[in-house]
Amino acid sequence: MAFVAVVAMTGTATSWVAQGTDDHRNAAHLMDRYSSDLSRAISTEIQRYGEMLTDVAVAVGAQPDLTAADFTWITNTVSNRRLPGATSLDLVVATGDTGMADLQTDWRRRGARNLTLQPSAPGGQHAFTVLRRSFDGRQRPTGTDLYSAPEAAQALRDSQAVGGFAVSRAYVLVLDHALPVAQQQISFRLAVPVYRPGNVFGGWLTMGVHGTDLLNAALQAQAHGAIAADLLETNGAVVQTVASASAGRARASSRSLDRITHITMGARTWTLKAYPTDALLRDVRQGIAGTTYRVAMTITALLTLIVGLLASARNRAMGKVDAATAALRDDIERREQVETRLRERELELQRMVLRDPLTGLANRAGLDAGLAELVGRDTQIALLLIDLDGFKLVNDVHGHAAGDLMLTEFARILHCCVRTGDVVARFGGDEFVVLLTDVPDEAGAVAIAERILACAAATPVRMGENTLAIRASIGVATGRVGDTPQELLRRADTAMYQAKHLGKHGIQVHHASLTNRHAAQSPLTDDLTGALERGELHVLYQPLVNLADRRPIGVEALVRWQHPRLGIISPAEFIPIAERTGSIAEIGLFVLETACRQIVSWDGRYVSVNLSPRQLQEPTLVHDVLDVLARTGLEPHRLVLEITESALVDDSTGIAMLREFREHGIRVAIDDFGTGYSSLHYLTRLPVDILKIDRSFVAELNGTPEGSGIAEAILRLSQVLHLTTIAEGVETASQAAELQLMGCGIGQGYLFAKPMPAAELNDMAWARTGGGVVL
Repeated sequence: MAFVAVVAMTGTATSWVAQGTDDHRNAAHLMDRYSSDLSRAISTEIQRYGEMLTDVAVAVGAQPDLTAADFTWITNTVSNRRLPGATSLDLVVATGDTGMADLQTDWRRRGARNLTLQPSAPGGQHAFTVLRRSFDGRQRPTGTDLYSAPEAAQALRDSQAVGGFAVSRAYVLVLDHALPVAQQQISFRLAVPVYRPGNVFGGWLTMGVHGTDLLNAALQAQAHGAIAADLLETNGAVVQTVASASAGRARASSRSLDRITHITMGARTWTLKAYPTDALLRDVRQGIAGTTYRVAMTITALLTLIVGLLASARNRAMGKVDAATAALRDDIERREQVETRLRERELELQRMVLRDPLTGLANRAGLDAGLAELVGRDTQIALLLIDLDGFKLVNDVHGHAAGDLMLTEFARILHCCVRTGDVVARFGGDEFVVLLTDVPDEAGAVAIAERILACAAATPVRMGENTLAIRASIGVATGRVGDTPQELLRRADTAMYQAKHLGKHGIQVHHASLTNRHAAQSPLTDDLTGALERGELHVLYQPLVNLADRRPIGVEALVRWQHPRLGIISPAEFIPIAERTGSIAEIGLFVLETACRQIVSWDGRYVSVNLSPRQLQEPTLVHDVLDVLARTGLEPHRLVLEITESALVDDSTGIAMLREFREHGIRVAIDDFGTGYSSLHYLTRLPVDILKIDRSFVAELNGTPEGSGIAEAILRLSQVLHLTTIAEGVETASQAAELQLMGCGIGQGYLFAKPMPAAELNDMAWARTGGGVVL
């Protein structure tokens, strides 16, 4: 009896010791995770700061004569809510003693009226802050000489030397010396060089960051009070604190729980020391698993003692019963383990059969199961068939790893944009399908498709130094009574290919006329083959009008097909056929030569001719256009070539051609601007002279700030980049007046004139006189 008691008490004590070991192991595991998350978060924040500084530096450098107002407008896009620890964003310019007076006068002229340069010491070079955007609410004066701080001066020199992002050593910011000592923080400065047009060095864009504020923000986001930390930097034999947030560390914890990691930023390497807090140790000790384990072991020990006291006389008989019970228990456990493994294997096989291994989405079999369950029974469903635009080019240029990354990223976007009950599947290659449920009408399905395109456009894929835009074409088909899965897929597929013909990154809803149109395209393809030789293609001209005095300054050439049996065929129908068959190149040159010959007789005006994306793939396009100008005698500056915005994205060959056109004096316009995918960083590098505001934005003009928001933003962008702006689709006098008030100088639309033959324009006085008439 005494032996049983001793064994029970020994087992209990052993379980408590074992639990203490488990507590230490759990605490160590949590410290590994929290310190890794914290290190990654700090590294990510600094990298994001660098990318933001680089983007702003590009926008600042693109201004030929930057003003304080330009700097304010550009930096207003930067939000301090996403920049923990940031103090201010500064434009810094270098000069010597002899250039200080001229530098101060020049920047005061540009809007920095209170600028007073404060050199650290006479002689040598200086780096003055001339413009500043504050993030922490403190008003800091400009004119500070950053060369007064050796740490900041070295960061500026490093940034200029590498031509990119640099981080300074830790120090107290110059302007923070005016604060009480208790409020001063050890900080560091980030710097990137600013290059003006022509790759001319124009100074630096810098940002001061309070180290402790950054570290506290990262700790709050990643650890929630579970760990404390110090951020250190080693300069030779001296270890300097970059940031300290270790006041809450647990004093009684084992040093074996401390963690050390390293963070590398450019030429700087920081050491992150993480320590457990009392909260982490308390949570580990009071965890439900530990409590349950200790209670269970205590109860087991007590029961063992009681059973031993009561059954001492029957031990030998009960030993046989216990052995039989143990054997039965083992057999039951083995059976349960086998059944569990079989169930897991069955679930794994089902996932393999119904899931795409790359994206984790449903595969064709999984989609078929969802379609069979809903199609034909439920009419409140819709199918989105999605095809990624330009995916083959991504694989060919960047490799299959980049293609796989784009597919998995787009799969993540689809998951975020749809509801829980919807089925998302990879159909094969670069095609995806979304089966929407509880969709009352096609407007609801279109809204989800628009959300998918917006999310894709806002989430480019980063592949090393390259940023790959995600663009897609979506076909939408809604459910019908008695539908079959094959019929629903066919309608969505037809709509998707129509979306691709109308322009990339778009949506097309299936309707009956669309099916009829595709059925009718086969004879149209044959008829279009000889339409040019039979004289069935004609060129019309629509005037481009100066909004100030209503005088025409040029025309846009538009092609029309007069079919002998079907009458006028819309360009929206025959242009996609011409692009598919390759006859667009011949038709495009016909329109170009016809328009150039006509405009020669209309002195002082220019002609704008559309280029198809397919034409940009012709290697002889530049030579052909220059030949037309030579044959017709039209000066290059009187010709404008229009190209859609979406045709330029990621098309390096087309962009090179447009640059060559501009070198010969031919101007380039982006048609339907605002409907594709562009960014300020991308637009500053496009070889364009004119932006044409899409008619959909002009139609929204109604005298309210909401109606004019997009058009006004495009006009402001054009003014900053020194581009001409033309408004398309001007239908009413009120639209023309509102455009003129916003600064738009040229308009085009039925308010002034519809597209018409050259003979009708010849009958108008403006075509024959130099002065022209008001339309």
